[in-house]
Amino acid sequence: MGMRRLFCRDRMVVLVGFFVVSTISATIAGELSKVPGATTGSLQLRPAAEHRWRPIFRGIVHTTAETSTPVPMKVNALRVHLKEPGIEFLVTPSNGETPLDTTGTRTSTFLRTYKCQVAVNASPFAPVVQKEQTPEDVLGLSMSRGDRYSPANDTYGTLLIAKDNKAWVATPPINTKKAYNAVGGFRLLLKDGKNVATNDVRHPRTAAGVSQDGRFLYLIVIDGREKGYSEGATTAETAEWMGSFGAWNALNLDGGGSSAMVIADGHGGAKVLNRPIDLGIPGKERVVANHLGIFAKPLQETAK
Repeated sequence: MGMRRLFCRDRMVVLVGFFVVSTISATIAGELSKVPGATTGSLQLRPAAEHRWRPIFRGIVHTTAETSTPVPMKVNALRVHLKEPGIEFLVTPSNGETPLDTTGTRTSTFLRTYKCQVAVNASPFAPVVQKEQTPEDVLGLSMSRGDRYSPANDTYGTLLIAKDNKAWVATPPINTKKAYNAVGGFRLLLKDGKNVATNDVRHPRTAAGVSQDGRFLYLIVIDGREKGYSEGATTAETAEWMGSFGAWNALNLDGGGSSAMVIADGHGGAKVLNRPIDLGIPGKERVVANHLGIFAKPLQETAK
């Protein structure tokens, strides 16, 4: 989904009948969320207060969920407390005078290179390549710690994060005056708690959203393109998932073979939480143009 052609509107498909109520199982136990979420619809997902979250870093918790109807979907979700001390963000920096905007890397490489604790793929881009360190063009707004190196798309939305970690989702015209980091995506999924997405083609998805009170940033990845395992989601279904976790406003980021969620393994390496699929190969990460990385403190500080 990194190609320019994906800026064209996806062909709409009519969904016949209505979806059977899905059974969702959150597979990782831990802290019980108390965050109010947006109203969900056809998937009948559990509300935000019933998802169970496991702390993985200070200010960051993780959960997984799945459904078997209308098709199998497996989801990884992160909730980031934006006021937690030590939380910082990094978007892939510009490549400077090198052609195009950035040098592409896999999400796990990005995380290891910058020593982030969490990273996800972010904006659409071109071209799709197989070799890391190949120049790539970000399609939409990209700002890394105050350096705005790619302009906003005049149709699609953007996730913006201020220096004090205030986060918000905006639509054109995009005002970047207060932004410190920003990644462009596609259309909004949720606007003021309402599902504004469409029942389009199912793909792997990456999405970002913010809670109504602005305390939390949500990041999710839905695996797809694997028959019987996880077949992906429409943007409307992605919006429902975002609402079920607690997002109030949310944006569809780049998806398809680009979708990846990675965390630090505590030993200088990276652990991929989802099952990316590039070139039809399960577990294969795609080289992408930019990422959203998060720095956080460990749950227990090491004694000096």
